[in-house]
Amino acid sequence: MAARAHRSSSGPGDGNGGRRHGCTPLRRRGNGKMSAGSSGGDCDADPARGAVPHGGRVRPHATSFAKKELDELRSAGLYRALRHGQASGQHVTIDGKKMINLCSNDYLGIGSAGTPEGAGGADSDHRVDDRAGPESLGMLQHAEYGPRIQSSSRLLSGGGGAHVRLERALAESKSCDDALSYPTGYMANTGVIPVLAGGGVGDGDAVIFSDSLNHASIIDGCRLAGSRCRIVTYRHNDASDLESKIAGYGRGGRVRRIIVTEGVFSMDGDLAPLRELSDIASRHGAVLMVDDAHGDFVLGRGGRGTPDHLGVDVSADGVHVYTSSLSKGLGSFGGYVASDESVIRLCVNRSRPFIYTSALPAHVAEHAYRRVASKDVLRAHRKRLSRNVTLMQDALSESGHPTDSKTHIMPVMIGDERRALRVADHLYRRGIYAPAIRYPTVPRGEARLRISVTAWLDEDAIGAIREAMASAVSAA
Repeated sequence: MAARAHRSSSGPGDGNGGRRHGCTPLRRRGNGKMSAGSSGGDCDADPARGAVPHGGRVRPHATSFAKKELDELRSAGLYRALRHGQASGQHVTIDGKKMINLCSNDYLGIGSAGTPEGAGGADSDHRVDDRAGPESLGMLQHAEYGPRIQSSSRLLSGGGGAHVRLERALAESKSCDDALSYPTGYMANTGVIPVLAGGGVGDGDAVIFSDSLNHASIIDGCRLAGSRCRIVTYRHNDASDLESKIAGYGRGGRVRRIIVTEGVFSMDGDLAPLRELSDIASRHGAVLMVDDAHGDFVLGRGGRGTPDHLGVDVSADGVHVYTSSLSKGLGSFGGYVASDESVIRLCVNRSRPFIYTSALPAHVAEHAYRRVASKDVLRAHRKRLSRNVTLMQDALSESGHPTDSKTHIMPVMIGDERRALRVADHLYRRGIYAPAIRYPTVPRGEARLRISVTAWLDEDAIGAIREAMASAVSAA
């Protein structure tokens, strides 16, 4: 996110908004063609003020609403602008300014070129194959796949051996029957939730019980489930509230009950009470789905995820449906659903985000597979990440911002959106990149810094973060 964009848009933001697009009018040249400059033809007016057609009558420009809404976002301190930079290791460079990166989801430090110094230890000889690194586009020329990018649905001609290998490895890593890859983790959630809710011939109504702080992809998946599906929100991580609400729908009959939660919550870093949720699902005959995008490959034995970390299996007696991303802990790209064979086969037949889009390119699927198979590398990086989590907890506490988070996601609560932007700006000027997270990513009045700990960070970087954080909030 460029410094000049930061100044014009009230400071570093969470990056979930759009770029400001300037529309340069056109001038008619002598050859009759249009060139950049003052307007010509029917566009002889400021688009925000309305076009003036022939005859002199003023009419609103068709897209004038966009400028108005952008102005409202700016006045509320909620405007976002794209910023472009290059991440490398523990740093990100934006407009020539090199900063410590605290917003990366490359938790294990394997998504960028190379291996974090000292991460390997006894396992340092076990490195990801060079062809599996994101720095190498040579895989486009891989002998098995050829120089091509995927352009077809899996149900047509878009699948291959790489997808099968990846899905088998993912299913094995979760000790479940099968898995299905999607182009993104977002699409995995929006793809599987409507399938779980039903909609086929003879299906009854469904009720989805969703944690109040679930990710936007879960919320959108619930919305896509259709008018026959009722959505009930329960208080964040409150198993008692869930129990009371799900009990109101009885047991048995044709009403399908689905409980949906994140494993590690992306903006708070806390863990879902999966043991309690699993017990509730069992008592009420409900399906339990967990989106573990931020815990997969990081937590649990061998990186099996949050359910394993909390002693819950991905099985008929625990978590029934497991979704995740391949772009965070794994440092690759894509998303997937893991479950029993019947659920996966049903997704193949009914999941619209799977059926009606191109598959992951084969070289990307192969890249993800090799990462899953690089168990020694992943284990070494998890060890380094665990050390860094402890160091960061100590650093935040010493700087006056103690955290209750026990994971690699550590929120520093600010509250007011404009003040959060000022705090982020202070850190930006001190060489620390930690954008402010604001509404609608989090509730209004709960703006924060989301400190993302990765295996890349070294002790010097964590020390610099401690010093900058000590003065950040008071400076704003």
